[in-house]
Amino acid sequence: MSQALSSLLNQYRANQRCLAGFNINDIYDLHAVALAANELDLPFMAMTYPPVAELNGTWLCRKMVDGFERIAKNKIYLHLDHSTSVDLCKKAIDDGYDSVMIDGSHHDIKTNIKMTQEVVKYARSAGVCVEAEIGKIMGRDVVVKSEDDYLASVADVVALCEEAGPDIVAVGIGTAHGFTPTTPKIHFERLKQIADAVPNPLVLHGGTGIADEDIQKSITMGIAKINIGTIVHTTYMRETHNEISKDVKAAYPPFIMKDVIPRVQEVVVDRLKAVNPHL
Repeated sequence: MSQALSSLLNQYRANQRCLAGFNINDIYDLHAVALAANELDLPFMAMTYPPVAELNGTWLCRKMVDGFERIAKNKIYLHLDHSTSVDLCKKAIDDGYDSVMIDGSHHDIKTNIKMTQEVVKYARSAGVCVEAEIGKIMGRDVVVKSEDDYLASVADVVALCEEAGPDIVAVGIGTAHGFTPTTPKIHFERLKQIADAVPNPLVLHGGTGIADEDIQKSITMGIAKINIGTIVHTTYMRETHNEISKDVKAAYPPFIMKDVIPRVQEVVVDRLKAVNPHL
């Protein structure tokens, strides 16, 4: 329920802790993440990007996570990541997601607030946490022209939080989705300004390319959730390809995945340690 998740994230912000969210695509990468979290005795967020939620269906994603919760030492929170659709958010809420993200960051602030308000209102009765976004996360197909184009405006963050009431807020502070040619430059001064202006737990997207020391510094400045995806799915796809290529005709998923899962697990453990340096 959002009350429990929101409470956890508020505690994490207050105590300079952070919940790691991992984008998962199917039963195998989820298995690897669950094993890694068990290894370090941590909760985590299993995040489904819209193409995953739409292909598999939000109901099936919920059941998949339910199955792994039987072997998890701690809570697995199921989250809809970067949905630009209010209707998809509502479908995920109906099917039992713990958290949904409504991403109106590509719209003007008034439209963003309106979209977020609609999802927040729908989520409240179901007890589901809502994440919103201000600013732009670079990478993929996002085009930015200047710092003003991607950095989250403090005034906009305040307006969104006060008028729409999301539980948590993703803020554009210089990070990028996916692998980047150079290490992203995080604008810590802007992060400080935002953290001083709103009490909401803040979210850092683009966790794959951020230096460990920058991750850890951001956690001391209000970041209570971090999204990590590209390093996981690229490891998964590369290692699966390598195993299949050894003998395409004899390739059989259970035999391949028993070798792939530990390699993905190793990467996730490394990222969990970066997010939890106290371990």
